Amino acid sequence: MGERKFVSPVRPVGMELVMFYPCPYCQRNVPLLAPTEPAMGDCDSCGRQFPVVPIDNTTTQYIKLILNNGQAAIDPEYV
Repeated sequence: MGERKFVSPVRPVGMELVMFYPCPYCQRNVPLLAPTEPAMGDCDSCGRQFPVVPIDNTTTQYIKLILNNGQAAIDPEYV
């Protein structure tokens, strides 16, 4: 067996928002990466597709900006 090397924890280099949309067929909350344009969601439970309402791209960009694309979300007591 080889010697195990210590790997330091890594910091985030980016972030995405996940929105939950209820499937209109089975009611499962389906996680989707924040769609900023009209799109179709795929339910991973019942397998059916459904249209989703997009979120505002300006709001998404604002949240990423205030969190410095994930850097400001790091737990300060951990670092």
